[in-house]
Amino acid sequence: GASGQYAGGDLPGLTARIPYLANLGVTALWISAPYKARDTSGAAIDTRSDPHLYSSYHGYWPSPDNVDYTDARNPRPTPRVEPRIGTATDLRALVSAAHGAMAPGNHGIRVLFDYVMKHVDVESGLYRAHNDWFVRDMAGRFRLCADGDVWNDSYWGTRCAFTTYLPSFDYYNDAPRAWSVNDAVWWAREYGIDGLRLDAIKHVPRSWLTDLRARLTREVTPPMGSRFYLVGETFDYDNRDVLRSFVDANTMLDGQFDFPFKARLCEAVFTPGGSMETFANWMQGNDSFYGQNSLMSTFIGNHDIPRAIHFASRQITDCRQGSYPGNSWTMDYRQPTDAAPYERLGVAFAVMLTNPGVPLIYYGDEIGLAGGGDPDNRRMMPWSDSALNANQIALRTRVSQLARIRAENPVLARGARTTLSTSQDTWVYRMGACTGARDVIVAVNRADAARSVSVPSGMWDDLMRAGMVSTGGSVELAPRSVGVWRARAM
Repeated sequence: GASGQYAGGDLPGLTARIPYLANLGVTALWISAPYKARDTSGAAIDTRSDPHLYSSYHGYWPSPDNVDYTDARNPRPTPRVEPRIGTATDLRALVSAAHGAMAPGNHGIRVLFDYVMKHVDVESGLYRAHNDWFVRDMAGRFRLCADGDVWNDSYWGTRCAFTTYLPSFDYYNDAPRAWSVNDAVWWAREYGIDGLRLDAIKHVPRSWLTDLRARLTREVTPPMGSRFYLVGETFDYDNRDVLRSFVDANTMLDGQFDFPFKARLCEAVFTPGGSMETFANWMQGNDSFYGQNSLMSTFIGNHDIPRAIHFASRQITDCRQGSYPGNSWTMDYRQPTDAAPYERLGVAFAVMLTNPGVPLIYYGDEIGLAGGGDPDNRRMMPWSDSALNANQIALRTRVSQLARIRAENPVLARGARTTLSTSQDTWVYRMGACTGARDVIVAVNRADAARSVSVPSGMWDDLMRAGMVSTGGSVELAPRSVGVWRARAM
């Protein structure tokens, strides 16, 4: 069953799986916050509905020592890696192994650390030494975000605490803001990583983010041929303006996790009445919504929601459903055995992997791993194929194939999309306009039956079926499938 306790998994184990990631087609690795974490268990955010205790197995309850950053490059004491997952040497070895791997696109796997800046553990050395750095109300208590539902309050939204043992930094005070920015920059520079995922970014003042970006620009060398990537997490399916307000590649974030994209892709592909035409029209407006140089991260599953396979199986019908005790602590979310859910999930991955952005594959979603809400969505990864059903293996093969097609055809990530046709069940689009790159045609069928679509006439290499060539015209797509064709070199 679900567990809120540490159950294994460490840095050497992840390092040993780098070949698996490279073979899957992964080009960047985002790891959970690796910093020293709270040692004692804690209650849920809402103890009225969730009586379970949790441990900091997930990394989001940092417990730093009273680190002195007077000399920002040589802090004392040295910030610590969480010992449950390994040592500083282990963390360096992971980054080195990832950078040394040969990912599709002929470069190493880039590495992002999760950075948790909102709060620290009340038992941490930092809090004990500087408890005046943390926000209290007029009564001297931590104001909880759930107390009066002030998560989005104009004042308390950046000051409230998630729970009683995680006091919120007062970043309107220069000293704690400088400490946190120094800390984030030190981890980035010390381990030579390529980006940071910034947790709960809307719950800290904008000044923290602009200070961080300015320091990273001055002090951290970006990866070859790229930039140091800052991606934020703002859990909001419908208010794109809020997400956009943090996106500016020069001064703030490069992009955010695209929650609005997730909800609409889920609705289009997984729900019985979904419409690819509606989704295609929405995508036209989404392409440039976050700004010309933005780089959003698209996803269909993550650590805050039930596993994607249960949306694809239609066990969960609300594409905005998050985690709550009713779906996190039951045995209701079993591994589907029929092919349809895996094929639908494959269609969703196909859309992600043939469009601009930075597609996220939450570990295990490439095999349609089962699980309800958090923490049931953090089940152990089955590494042996003998533990998988045939549909899981087929899905992984499809994801790997699409990831490699994406890497070999940069037009899919950077090109301009032109919709050629849409219907409720199908979407055909051309990715093009990249100098020196050949156009790619993508055709998607969400239906549970075959559908015919029209592909422009010409000579096209069938990228899903190596060695096959198409001359265009009417093409029949199998149920829950995708076709990808590249213009032949003349």
